[in-house]
Amino acid sequence: MNHWRQALLATACVALLHGGAHAQSTFPPRGPSGTVGVKLLDVSPDTIGITYRLRVNTCVDTASKKMIFIGVRTATPEVLGGSGRGTIDTDVMTDWVQYEDDLGHAGWPEQGIPHRGQPSLWLRNIDYGGVGRLGIRPLTPGARSRFPRQTAGIDRINGERASLTSISAIHQGSILGRDVRLTLARQPLVQMRSGLDWGHRFTPQGGVTPMLPAGTYWPWLLTIEIDGAPTEELLFLLDETRGQYIATDGGVSIRTEFFLRPDIPKNQLGDLQVFVWDVATFREGGAGWEPRSRWLYGEDATPSDPAVGYGFRTTTYGGRPVLEISYLALAHYFFRHAAYYAQAGDVLDLSAQ
Repeated sequence: MNHWRQALLATACVALLHGGAHAQSTFPPRGPSGTVGVKLLDVSPDTIGITYRLRVNTCVDTASKKMIFIGVRTATPEVLGGSGRGTIDTDVMTDWVQYEDDLGHAGWPEQGIPHRGQPSLWLRNIDYGGVGRLGIRPLTPGARSRFPRQTAGIDRINGERASLTSISAIHQGSILGRDVRLTLARQPLVQMRSGLDWGHRFTPQGGVTPMLPAGTYWPWLLTIEIDGAPTEELLFLLDETRGQYIATDGGVSIRTEFFLRPDIPKNQLGDLQVFVWDVATFREGGAGWEPRSRWLYGEDATPSDPAVGYGFRTTTYGGRPVLEISYLALAHYFFRHAAYYAQAGDVLDLSAQ
């Protein structure tokens, strides 16, 4: 029995000893998505890089996909009104899909051979503003096969998002039990000709094109280091009007989705435990990486019904403090108190551990 299970059972016993009213209290039904989120604090306005480590420590075969969105939002401050923000996601999903590189317009959801219960990285360049000026290109020899690209859009189930592009590069394999370091660093502004091999994108008319529009772009280099695998690099392009710096107001965030499903019993959703640690940022002209340790738990889909049995907390891994994002199948029966997971408004400070 691992330390996590031991802690679960110990806390469950404490909850039961506190008395029937406390242990058996009930909450109104939550919405279907189970969405809670934190954002990184103390991000400087001239930040051009972020690095962190993560690990999927536990992932019991799940009846439905769980999603952990690790997002970096960028902005170009001097462009008033501009085209909004760029979005680069290094998400963790409880599955992966197998396919060939540059699959093009495959429709939504992402197409390929599913591998359920095998957590993986889903790297995405997302065009929420509908600008159409973004791209992903593999740089290292293995990146094209290990992180192939396809364009499936963004929840293409309504008219508002039918023409919005999301270029995905989904890791072909499981990262369960493997330490991962991700480093995202902005490069100098470049003038690009129209060209191929940057992934497909949707047109405003709802069609699809493989051509990157000519223009000026901010390149962001993503370096991926997974235990037991070669280091790989992918280059993300963001339009000059939206990709200069990491935004200070929630520019780095972690959010959950589908941690609850109303159609599936809660004790059948399967456990998930992910760690994030060693977060540091780099400022333009800076001398080195600066540690960042504080996260604000500021998002709960229904604040009057705090998340029960899942969410964010601080713990230790390998003798160091880490941010834990987890779902415990048994917790809905035992964790009916606020002591285990953080509550909305809490600041989780890893340096204080």
